[in-house]
Amino acid sequence: MSGGIVQVAIGLGDVGGTAHLGRLVARTLAAYAAEKALPFEVLDLGRADPRLAGIARTGFHGDRLALARAVAARQLARRRPRLLFFDHLGPSRIQTLLPSLFRAPYVVFIHGIEVWKPLDSQRRRALAGAVRVLTNSETTARQAAPYLPERVKPLPVHLALEPAADAGEADSALLAHAGAGFVLTVGRLGSDRKGYDELLAALPALRALAPDARLVVAGGGSDQPRLAALARDLGVAGAVLFTGQLSAATLAALYERAAVFTLPSRVEGFGLVFVEAMRAGKPCVALAGTAPAEIVVDGETGLHAADAEPATLASALAWLLANPDEAARLGEAGRARYLAEFTAEAFAARLWPHLDALLA
Repeated sequence: MSGGIVQVAIGLGDVGGTAHLGRLVARTLAAYAAEKALPFEVLDLGRADPRLAGIARTGFHGDRLALARAVAARQLARRRPRLLFFDHLGPSRIQTLLPSLFRAPYVVFIHGIEVWKPLDSQRRRALAGAVRVLTNSETTARQAAPYLPERVKPLPVHLALEPAADAGEADSALLAHAGAGFVLTVGRLGSDRKGYDELLAALPALRALAPDARLVVAGGGSDQPRLAALARDLGVAGAVLFTGQLSAATLAALYERAAVFTLPSRVEGFGLVFVEAMRAGKPCVALAGTAPAEIVVDGETGLHAADAEPATLASALAWLLANPDEAARLGEAGRARYLAEFTAEAFAARLWPHLDALLA
């Protein structure tokens, strides 16, 4: 690779928000490089993704040292890249081991909780040496600010959904069990506890206001048994369906059947699940002051809950369930906002000016 753009990815074929961002970046960089007649390649720590066929990629099968050597070798070549794009902070640490004379200009994209805490000196130096630090939300930039080098001011570039793919067949038995008109929440049930405790705690109050209210928790993980026990302790186990891991087709069908979507999480760096709900035309309830509140417009595409107290969440959800016409209006506005702001094309339009500024 000489004189072109190199993306350093941590796994384009993996699951999760970082891989999702990496694929959005790969498509955008490939299109940009093609228009500008620049070489482009991806150095990828993790698995390949068949959706990115045609993009030059070298995989390293989890070998971090081999990836670091390849990144260094590209920069020590006779003609180094014009720009490196690290889609995660971790691999960018190799830049701190190279003398500045040999370093290509590089961008680092930060995501959320990995920078919402004190950083070691190597990560701080990697960020300080970047020509630009990008992030997925103003919330991530704000939460990270106390831990970043003083001169580093991350610039938000909101994420988007990837082009829809053929999802296959949905699980008809699970869908029959779920029914329709429920409150939906989606995510991995892990140690980060993305507000599921608070949502379950709000369910008794919600059912006092809306006796037929039901909750579908879509996604699996190690915390599911504890959450199921909590639902039993709260006396709402019969009103909660834990789906476990789902296919893309089944999840899409649950979005379509839901009445309202929520995830009262304070650990989201962005909140792609809210965009998925908006794509399906569903009104959303997000916590005020969080990254999802940048996605959901209060009173226009959903509601902002002032806090995650049971009465607060229950009141917002009950209002949407009791006012289906207003909920439909909010959902339609959410669908329009998705089409305007959160498609892959919209993401590319946000990233393109940064590339122009750095490569002009």
